[in-house]
Amino acid sequence: MSEKAILIVWDRMGDYHLARIKACRELIGPKVYSADLGSADTLYQWNNVSDSKHFVLSDKPVHQKDFIQRFLHFRKILSEKHITHIAMGYGRTEYIFFLVFARLTGIKTIVFCESWYERNSIKDFLKSCMLKVIGTFFFVSGERAFNHFVYRYRIRPAKVFKGYSVVDNKHFQAIEEKDKRYLLCVARYSEEKNLNFLIQCFAQSIIITKYELLIIGDGPLKEKLKKQIEDLKTDHIILSDWKNYKELPGIYAGAIACILPSTFEPWGLVINEAMAASLPVLISDDCGCKPDLLDEGENGWSFNSMDEKDLIRVLDIVATNNIHSITNMGSKSESIIRGYSPESWARNINHFVSLN
Repeated sequence: MSEKAILIVWDRMGDYHLARIKACRELIGPKVYSADLGSADTLYQWNNVSDSKHFVLSDKPVHQKDFIQRFLHFRKILSEKHITHIAMGYGRTEYIFFLVFARLTGIKTIVFCESWYERNSIKDFLKSCMLKVIGTFFFVSGERAFNHFVYRYRIRPAKVFKGYSVVDNKHFQAIEEKDKRYLLCVARYSEEKNLNFLIQCFAQSIIITKYELLIIGDGPLKEKLKKQIEDLKTDHIILSDWKNYKELPGIYAGAIACILPSTFEPWGLVINEAMAASLPVLISDDCGCKPDLLDEGENGWSFNSMDEKDLIRVLDIVATNNIHSITNMGSKSESIIRGYSPESWARNINHFVSLN
């Protein structure tokens, strides 16, 4: 039997992706290749990867159209590297064509999926048909996505595997920090992140008398959020710009807990980061990671993203817990997140590749 070779494609290779690729190469061997869809991105602005096994499918940024160039480059890699498996998402037109082409040429496909939100029945039926055409296997984020693909899209359970959404836990492992000064939220300043709701509830909770709220991010609602904070006339709520990857472990170390109040969140990788840093987590019911990563009352709490009283209740609990209890909850977080790592990600990919 010929040696297996896999090509893994993302829009752009960032820090999370690099850790996953490294783990795959250590486990599977040298024939693990990777590719960027484009040469730049507008959101994360990750650095270009310099690696002989990494390719860039287009000189144009990800958001610019360059279908023919990308497809020709993709096809060339498949041929020259004797690719037997490809892995990618399906959220762009190029990816759907890549996956269809691979299936037609006998290459097995691993489709990355985080979605678990329902649409109308007609759209879901059409999407189900498409997924069955493009996917040999499906690598989904967690329980909600698994159930969605199996019961909503009628994908056979044997073809769907959980564990896609991981970070480099070792990078975020706790730095010794005795002074817990703030509740931390790392999120884009956009509507679905629900930051105005968080700010409003924080200001009404007793937690504001003990801790600051530090929000790290950027985005279209920045000025609106700044105005909201100014109107509250408090210096206990701080908006900060994005921090680079190397700075994040130190920032997590100074937090009492991490919160993600989103009204729409397929998963929520910042929760992985916080748990790797041994923090309790506060997760809205609308975050995809909740069933997988939250042990209610043991490593954090959940809340309704539209109910002020519910979030204030949770914030008050954090404020009244002693540091020993908080530390124990953080240890529980770190224990849970060990099962979600680049190494576990690589084991799943290796399992896909080994299946006939």
